[in-house]
Amino acid sequence: MRYLVVATVTALVAAVVLATSADATAPGANGRIAFRTYFDGQQSWGGVFTINSDGSGARQLTHPRRGTVDDQPSWAPDGSLIAFSRLQEGGLSHVWVMAPDGTGRRPVGRLCPPGADEQTCADDANASFSPDSSRIAFTQSTGRVKQDPQGEGWIEHSALAVMNRDGSGRRTVFQGAAFSGDLLYPVFSPNGEQLVFERVVSSFAKPAEKHAVYVVGLDGSGLRRLTRWFESDGDNPDWSPNGKWILFHSHVDDARGQSQYFLIRPDGTGRRQITHFRKGTHVASASFAPSGRSIVFAKGPEGGNVDLYTMRLDGSHVRRLTRSPLWQSAPAWGPR
Repeated sequence: MRYLVVATVTALVAAVVLATSADATAPGANGRIAFRTYFDGQQSWGGVFTINSDGSGARQLTHPRRGTVDDQPSWAPDGSLIAFSRLQEGGLSHVWVMAPDGTGRRPVGRLCPPGADEQTCADDANASFSPDSSRIAFTQSTGRVKQDPQGEGWIEHSALAVMNRDGSGRRTVFQGAAFSGDLLYPVFSPNGEQLVFERVVSSFAKPAEKHAVYVVGLDGSGLRRLTRWFESDGDNPDWSPNGKWILFHSHVDDARGQSQYFLIRPDGTGRRQITHFRKGTHVASASFAPSGRSIVFAKGPEGGNVDLYTMRLDGSHVRRLTRSPLWQSAPAWGPR
């Protein structure tokens, strides 16, 4: 899988790409916000934190060893757990869970043995809980890694999968053609019947290296592309708590235009731009508040640092939450 699963030097590149991800939001009262902080400039070492929605009370939940990135925190709708991806240098990514205070950290299912690669053990990432908190959707990457002429590695089989929160009952929902690209960041719809996700086309397929937002039924049926290829939309699209909107940003890994946040309906209609950032703004992923009236997002100057902000759905009332010398993004707004 591009960036995420090459278990060598590419593992460090994975950390950079995962920097922009966030996760789904359950309906309810607004609680704390989980996010990831990188501890080094190479973005090869990072941990999960939480913070209050007014920017107070930041707390570090994971303390990984150097060379390990704990990333992509995702709240269980019942507030009992936070899931995250742990990527160890030279190894595969795996889904872990922990209590909201950082205790009880444990892998979901059996860890891959040392020295395993995608041909012998699945690389799992991008976890998201079902509405009833009983299941987890995730990206499953297996098979050979094929290098393109630019030296980028693409996984043979990228799939959307679901499992019980203890790792049992694992099954594939949807899988793309071999070496066709990556299926990233699956997020359950509020009714639990669909997944929204980002699809990235590999350089071995067309349109090469473009991104788009898709939805698919939990049984693998009803695949639908919601956004236009030419704009490379995605970066962990998030479903609104009431199920009426999907949040994403444009120009993912595409320097030809300034990224902006948009809303779109699950049937692909009603596309609406909600920000008007100046050229030169680096835009990361975003998450709905449980109330559905606001979002938390990450942005910063191109070539500079990224911090967390909140704003209303019309782009007003922007409030900065963090001012850190460290890169902080991948926000997920939890329940209270």
